Amino acid sequence: MRYIPNTEEQKKEMLKEIGVSTFEDLIESIPQNLQLKDKLNIPEAISESELEDKIFHIAKKNADFNSMKPLIGAGSYRHFIPEAVKFLLQREEFWTCYTPYQPELSQGTLQSIFEYQSYISRLTKMEVIIPSIYDGASATAEAALMSLRLTHKNKIIVSNLLHPHYRETVKTYLAPHETEIIDLPYKNGLVDMEKLKILIEEDAASIIIQSPNFFGGIENMAKISEIVHSKNILLINVIVESMSLGILKAPGDTGADIVAGNAQSFGMDLNYGGPYNAYLGTRKQYIRQLPGRIVGETVDIDGKRVFVMTLRAREQDIRREKATSNICTNHNLNVLAANIFLSLMGTEGLYQISLLNAKSAHYLENLLLKSGKFEKVFNYPFYHEFLLKSKEDISTVNKKLLENNFIPPLKICEFYQAGNLKNVLLFAVTETLSRDHLNNTAKILSE
Repeated sequence: MRYIPNTEEQKKEMLKEIGVSTFEDLIESIPQNLQLKDKLNIPEAISESELEDKIFHIAKKNADFNSMKPLIGAGSYRHFIPEAVKFLLQREEFWTCYTPYQPELSQGTLQSIFEYQSYISRLTKMEVIIPSIYDGASATAEAALMSLRLTHKNKIIVSNLLHPHYRETVKTYLAPHETEIIDLPYKNGLVDMEKLKILIEEDAASIIIQSPNFFGGIENMAKISEIVHSKNILLINVIVESMSLGILKAPGDTGADIVAGNAQSFGMDLNYGGPYNAYLGTRKQYIRQLPGRIVGETVDIDGKRVFVMTLRAREQDIRREKATSNICTNHNLNVLAANIFLSLMGTEGLYQISLLNAKSAHYLENLLLKSGKFEKVFNYPFYHEFLLKSKEDISTVNKKLLENNFIPPLKICEFYQAGNLKNVLLFAVTETLSRDHLNNTAKILSE
């Protein structure tokens, strides 16, 4: 951020223009406990070379994250990213993420988005895809808003096993609409089907179910769909880990009406939690209520195949009250990363990686249970994340793992205080952990 100094005269001029006498008057609305009382203890200026040296020594205190092996997921997953993805993303013609309004200048970008839409459509079995939403949480919230517009109802049922950050985002988006949010409890690590049957009412607009859920459990989406649709309610299927689509049945085949998915696992590194990329999918009959934009294929005046943006239902393009979204920026570089990744993997490659993730997770669970230091929490089908209760204190487990260059699993009671989840850890396993890594993890934790 650039620092632009102002003279005392300039400050007075600005305050006068705003209509206040002092800077203190300007910030009067900010609560006193949030205001800085003492001056910042900023050291004297130093030279550029001294500053570089200082930053270098501070940076050396950081752990080398790339050399550590993560046993944590919970919405952000480290997967192998081929060098081709990284190399192609460095080409300068791809460096703008701006929305490609001018098709005559943006054919490459538009084609990439169109291809990516096609891949996600095949994976989810949904007829229409919006490819560029900020992340899975905002995609889920947009799906919830979409269901309100489609049904003209103002009640939504949300699974308690939806990612906690996603749940908070949905609440934030729905707050201005004063939407009633009903919490759907879980049983044995999955949605409580009996409670679902009781809670399901025709005045609900939609139900939001994550699968694999936050505990890693694979929900019976076909059964849930049958219950939900018996009351004419829309089913929103949230997919936080899109790599699971390589082996699990597609949401479109299990009855989902709207799919909100996080695409981080397709060629995007963890990046301190972002930026990521997400998508929304739905059936053709609901296309007019999708937010964002779709890239379509057509022919030009000479009959050549070309690509254009279509159905841009934003406030910049149509009457404000008719807008379905305020998504203005475009995560196109991340869309491109996902497109390259899926192009390289292909159907068979994605299947093999997804299968390896699932098998590796079950392999580690088996090793840890054999060690006698852990016990099962739920007996449920899972993809590549699972819960285990440690017989040792969690701080001891974490210390052992950190000392051996592993990033510990998630302490689940940080998000779920109710239930018998004390000393319970959420392990995540991806293809970045070899058999030796998994054996070593079990060895460390069984000593």
